[in-house]
Amino acid sequence: MPLCPFASVRLLARPEPPSPLQPTQIIVHTANASLTAADVRFRRSGARGRSHFGVSTAGKIIQWLDTSTPADSAYLANLRSDGTGAVSITTEGHVSEPWTDAQLDALIRLHWWLMRTHPAIAGRACRTPADPGLAHHTLLGSPGPWTPVPKSCPGPRRIAQWEDSLLPRVLAPYGLSVSDMRPRHERAEEIVRELLSTPIASPSAPAAEEALLTPPSGRSPSMTPEQPPTAADPGPQPRAQDLAASVQPRQHHPVREALLDFFLPDSAPRAPQPSPPPKES
Repeated sequence: MPLCPFASVRLLARPEPPSPLQPTQIIVHTANASLTAADVRFRRSGARGRSHFGVSTAGKIIQWLDTSTPADSAYLANLRSDGTGAVSITTEGHVSEPWTDAQLDALIRLHWWLMRTHPAIAGRACRTPADPGLAHHTLLGSPGPWTPVPKSCPGPRRIAQWEDSLLPRVLAPYGLSVSDMRPRHERAEEIVRELLSTPIASPSAPAAEEALLTPPSGRSPSMTPEQPPTAADPGPQPRAQDLAASVQPRQHHPVREALLDFFLPDSAPRAPQPSPPPKES
C-alpha cells in the first residue's frame, strides 16, 4: 500500500476490494472547491470523481487513496484492461485561478515521489491516452479519453503553469527538458506539413538523358561485360530505360527522419536514463 510519507493520509472507505492499479501516468485536476469541501464530497456514499491526492493552496498534501487503488476522476485512464492507469491529483481552487507558489512546489515534490515509487511513470508529457507520462486533465482533449464531457480542467492559467513551470521543473533533475508541450497529434501535423513543404531534388536532366542514350548490354562490342552481383548488389541490374522511368534517388531527408523518430515505438532501445532526484530525507 504505497502511502506518501509527507502527505496527511485520510484514506476513503472502499465498499468492495478494487482491482489493483499499476500507475503509469499522473493526471492533475482542479477541484473547483476548497480541499475541505472536496474531502467532504469524496466521503459521501456513492461519490464519484475522487482523486488519490489533494493539494491545497497553502501546499498541504492529502492522500485519499493509496496508489495501488484506482481513482475515478480520469475516465478511461482510471484503470485500463491491462491493469495500468493514472494517479490523479486534484488541486484546491477554481479553474479561473492560477496555482499558488506553494501549490506548485508541493505538486513538484509529489510528482518526484510518485515517479520514484512507480518507475513505470515516464518522464515526459503523455502523447496518447495510454502513453506513460505526465499530464493535466484535458491535455488530450475535452471531451476526450480522460473526460467524457467538455470542461476546462485544470483551467487555462493552470494549464499554462503546467506547461511553463511544473513539467520543466519536474523533469529538470532527470536531465530532461521539454521543447514542445502540445499533444502528440498536433506535433505530428506540424511535422507532416513541414515534410510536405520541403522540396526533394529530382534527378538531373543530363543524367536521365545519358541513361536513355546508353544501349543495353550486348549491343556494343566496346562495352564492358556485365559483372556478377556482389554482396552489396545481390540482384541483377535493371535496364537503363527502367531506371530512367521508375527509380527515385535515395536522399538524406532530415524531416522524414524526424517524422520516423517521432513515431518510434516505446519498445525501441533508448539511451540510459539519468538518476532520479535524491530521496526524501
